[in-house]
Amino acid sequence: MDVDGTLTDESRRVGLDAIAALRNVEDSGVPVMLASGNVLPIAYALSVYLGFNGPIIAENGGIVCNGQQIYIQGDPRKPKAAYKHLLTEMDAPRLFTDKWRVTEVALRPIMKLATVKRVLRGMDVDVQTSGYAIHIMTKGMNKLVGVEKACEILSLPLESVAAIGDADNDMNMICHCGFGVAVGNAFVGTKRVASHVTRGENGAGVVEALKWLRLV
Repeated sequence: MDVDGTLTDESRRVGLDAIAALRNVEDSGVPVMLASGNVLPIAYALSVYLGFNGPIIAENGGIVCNGQQIYIQGDPRKPKAAYKHLLTEMDAPRLFTDKWRVTEVALRPIMKLATVKRVLRGMDVDVQTSGYAIHIMTKGMNKLVGVEKACEILSLPLESVAAIGDADNDMNMICHCGFGVAVGNAFVGTKRVASHVTRGENGAGVVEALKWLRLV
């Protein structure tokens, strides 16, 4: 389950109906896993206080947390080198939360994604957007990598997982999990790779997705 733009609206307010539905899913015995581009402290706190017990995927798969065990999957060296190069070409302020970021670099979305990609072309990193930040990541790092680690922890096949999201950084997990759902406000590319696209947006789309999955 993606957070920003999926569980939240454009003001980043969490959809209460979606949370209630997801808590019912969790209480039925189906683990709910947050898969976020945000830093682990924020994703961890959100997961705990919303009542979810599944592994937590943060930093676009760069970190996976299960209970008190943390798995570092991303390597920050190349993203940091890429960011240093980016600063020679343009002003690119990082997010306030990057003081807690471990495996990648996240930029405030005040510049064009295409421009950042152009400047970093040829460098061994991936650049994606969540709509709320531009992420510079280890090459090959994405939320699917985090979901695969979570499946390993839970001894679950990837085919049994449903992924719900909206943005570029959700595409891999939506495309390759057993069930992939894009909410109604999702990016065009994300909708194209989804098994199902909801009419409802944000939290309303999550509730609709859970009904389509026959989980509520």
